[in-house]
Amino acid sequence: MSENDPTKQEYAITTKDLDIYYGNFRAVKEVNLNFEPQKITAIIGPSGCGKSTVLRSFNRMNDFIPGARITGSILFHGQDIYDPNVDSVRIRQQIGMVFQKPNPFPKSIYDNIAWGLKANGFHGRLDGLVEESLRQAALWDEVKDSLAKSALSLSGGQQQRLCIARALAIKPEIILMDEPCSALDPSATLKIEDLMRSLSKNYTIIIVTHNMQQAGRASDFTAFFSMDTDRAGKMIEYGVTSQIFTTPRNKTTEDYISGRYG
Repeated sequence: MSENDPTKQEYAITTKDLDIYYGNFRAVKEVNLNFEPQKITAIIGPSGCGKSTVLRSFNRMNDFIPGARITGSILFHGQDIYDPNVDSVRIRQQIGMVFQKPNPFPKSIYDNIAWGLKANGFHGRLDGLVEESLRQAALWDEVKDSLAKSALSLSGGQQQRLCIARALAIKPEIILMDEPCSALDPSATLKIEDLMRSLSKNYTIIIVTHNMQQAGRASDFTAFFSMDTDRAGKMIEYGVTSQIFTTPRNKTTEDYISGRYG
């Protein structure tokens, strides 16, 4: 079955004629894209082409930006997440997000995980879920004897894995990652990539990255965006990552992958 096969019944997320506006400016246009479940999809493209804008639309983070709005639809389990009857808080529980810069709370390592659980209404036994989340994020062995220490005492890479653990604790189905390694050194970056690969057995992961090597190494599918003549971001090509990087169908994709622009 080829990518974006319209006969396939269930994708993790489907966008249909998605346009995203900031006020009167159309930042992204005409995005029709299906995301495969339990796979890693990379969104790549030059600065300003709307990659992060698209990513943030998948869990309605753009709702916090005055003047931001969409037309078209984003379907999750067959329902438009922008339907007025949809609870945006619930969407953010099901579709978690990890940001560019690690943003642990100024609390203990334990409380970073526990606070997120409590904030989302969990009232059961926390210890087991804290440990489970840290194990999933490949951090437990490094912090199990120092859970009471401040999360801010961790290295940058450890802080980012803690943020991933915090997102995992509330049991999302999809994890969005916006340049999660841009502030990390190469060793920490490889740990995050290994973690992504492990997590993709159980979660759908969508990552925005400027790092072509990272997209090539870590993702199963790649969507390439660029800017149209009206400055709106637009998807140029989508496919299996190996195909996008070796035999792209579009000359603009080839030029970007090969470093001729961007």
